[in-house]
Amino acid sequence: MIKSILIASLRNLLRNRTFSLINLIGLSISMSLSLLIIIMVREQYTYDNFHEDSEFIYRVNTRALRKSGETEPYASSPMPLGTALKENYTFIDEVVSLNSRLRGDVKYEGTTVPASGFFVDPSFLRVFNFPFAKGSPSTALLQPNDLVLSQASVKKIFGDADPMGKSIEITGLGEFIVKGVLADLPGRTHFDFDMLASTTLLPVLEKEGTISNQTENWNNYYSGYNYIKLKRGVSTLEVNNALQDIAKETYANLALEVRDKGYEFYLHPLSEITPGPILSNQLGKGMPEFLLIFLGVLAGLVMVMACFNYTNLMIAKSLTRAREIGVRKINGATRIQVFMQFVGESVIFAILCLGASYLMLQWMKPGVMQLHIADEFTIALLEDGVVYAVFFVFAVLIGVLAGLIPSLYLSSFQPLKVLKGAGDLKVSSRLTFRKILITTQFTLSVIFVIVVIVINSQVRYVLAADYGFNQDRLMNLFLQGNDYNKVQPILSRLAGVEQVGGVSHSLGTWADGSDDYKRNAEDELFEMRDFYVDPNYISNLQLEFLAGKNFQDADASRGHVILNQKALVSFGFSDARDAIGQNIYVGDTTLLTVIGVVKDFHFRPLNYQIGPLAFRYDPSQLSIATISYNGDQADIEQAIADVWPTIDADHPVEMSTMENEIDNAYIASGFSDVITIISYVAFLAVTIACLGMLGMAMYTTQTRIKEIGLRKALGASVSGAVFLLSRSFLFLIGIGVLIGTPIAFFLSDLFISNYAYRVSITPWMLLSGIGLLVVLGAITISSQTIAAARRSPVKSLRHE
Repeated sequence: MIKSILIASLRNLLRNRTFSLINLIGLSISMSLSLLIIIMVREQYTYDNFHEDSEFIYRVNTRALRKSGETEPYASSPMPLGTALKENYTFIDEVVSLNSRLRGDVKYEGTTVPASGFFVDPSFLRVFNFPFAKGSPSTALLQPNDLVLSQASVKKIFGDADPMGKSIEITGLGEFIVKGVLADLPGRTHFDFDMLASTTLLPVLEKEGTISNQTENWNNYYSGYNYIKLKRGVSTLEVNNALQDIAKETYANLALEVRDKGYEFYLHPLSEITPGPILSNQLGKGMPEFLLIFLGVLAGLVMVMACFNYTNLMIAKSLTRAREIGVRKINGATRIQVFMQFVGESVIFAILCLGASYLMLQWMKPGVMQLHIADEFTIALLEDGVVYAVFFVFAVLIGVLAGLIPSLYLSSFQPLKVLKGAGDLKVSSRLTFRKILITTQFTLSVIFVIVVIVINSQVRYVLAADYGFNQDRLMNLFLQGNDYNKVQPILSRLAGVEQVGGVSHSLGTWADGSDDYKRNAEDELFEMRDFYVDPNYISNLQLEFLAGKNFQDADASRGHVILNQKALVSFGFSDARDAIGQNIYVGDTTLLTVIGVVKDFHFRPLNYQIGPLAFRYDPSQLSIATISYNGDQADIEQAIADVWPTIDADHPVEMSTMENEIDNAYIASGFSDVITIISYVAFLAVTIACLGMLGMAMYTTQTRIKEIGLRKALGASVSGAVFLLSRSFLFLIGIGVLIGTPIAFFLSDLFISNYAYRVSITPWMLLSGIGLLVVLGAITISSQTIAAARRSPVKSLRHE
């Protein structure tokens, strides 16, 4: 039977080359996108599956309850929570506490390598099965200054030398002894680290003042992480109830952060961390679950459209195979045998498409790897035997699904009726199934095209927006721990440099800094964004002062503050002049005097409304030197690169124009990737819809050639014949436009609603998308109908 199906499939493909090619192109390009998503999904669902008893391992997350009524989930939790769980509850097998403060420059015999990692409990190496190349997990982190390195870190620091027992220095943290080297991991993990040290060192560092209180501070839920391994048979409900009890008892008498009214703790299974929900302080580079779903839905829609094409053309060609089916049934073939014949043909065709789609996948890979998300989520797109097996099963499944409806339809033919001719598959008396599929395709195409146009308009708006401050000819140089007061004079002497200013973190990006402020001692504190700057930085930005002045004397400026207009409202000042000379509080005790008020400007990405802002002066907080220059950009970059080794011989120079840094903030957020992905999907959707329309137009003109010839013989014009052949297709396109346009408007508005400052969706945006599709549809249809209408009536009437 398989042999006969194969022979019949190949014969049918060769007999209908044009229709087969249309189906081949449509299914192949859609399957290539699906194959890409399959690889991504498999990669993301392999995180941390190499740990033994992973089903019993959970992370304890924090849910911060804001006074505003909002909640914010955190992957982190206070370190003393781990101690409380370990000491008071018997249902826990192991507790692991981590701290993310292990970072700095690793120095060894003249080599300096920046590295980061975690302080971890020794139980970390028992609960999580990270293999060792050298050393033992049972002894590697017993002493406070023990250190475990990854293979990559060893290569950077020691080269080919044996690191075991060697002493290295981590700037700001002291000397460490290498007691272990991890082997290459057997799989992916959400833990992203270069090195591991023992949490037993933290109390020593706290006592020295090297780091703030980490081990006993219940309000620090930012830098600590807690994992637990439950005993078998323990209910997660029991553990979550215990966590709620701990939160209530602990925070009942503690002063909380200003914006918070309480905290909750809850379990998060290890297997659901990656992919998983978006959390603040999330570890690693795993892809959020919603993004996988988003990509899967896009691929699914394109795949459905391609299957629609196959279904449409199979049903349309049913007349040409009706007699074949009738003969088979008269000769004894059952309905199930006929059904299996056509399903088998569809599966074989899908497997052929798999080969073409795999070649397209290889062509797509380099482009995908250039997207920001490839680096952000460590996408590798690796293939193995499991992936190939999934590809094959996927192709078989697509073949079954695409061929299911045509096979049911064709196998239902009655032998005597089909020998006289088959009709059309009806959903109702006036609406054919094929028309529904064509309309659906163009509806989806309208949606994709309009959404792409709107998002592109938002991109142009964001990149061209006036942020309210000068960005021209400003170069940001990242100091990487170097003293601004020492770097500033060196940079000021460079040719082409007009002025050098300093700032604590990048303006107009996702970098964030804030503190708690109030006007009077008895007032309630509120959170406000702030930047530490020097006078030159404000001068470089060319901010407009509404009242007061810039920072002046260095010593006096430490007690001064400059506010924006929004901050005046938050503090209750009547106007800018009213604020000058007034005192405000930072926290409960620190007083600052307002010396200036600047006009509001965008200091964060345009997702956010302009909020209250404070500029403060403290050179020790400045981490970026902003250089105003008057020469060529390439010249100033070269001058900075040349002088940088005299400033810092250990780190490579890092710099960017302020304009690029602000633009790159949107790239880092995935904004540019979204438009790239949706644009590509829109292109595929339109291509598939046009291919489907082309196939149906070809079929329609072929089946109506004699009718057109007769009409022309009776005096019909070419234009009349073209309209006759085209009107049903244009009607379906019109229905697709009517259905798709409001959906596209809703989805576009939903997307750009994430931006506080956004474009308006204009009729021109909608009409341009509609016009593009109508033109493409008309060109596709007319490529067949005009040729058929211009054909000689004599030739048309002789057509078989």
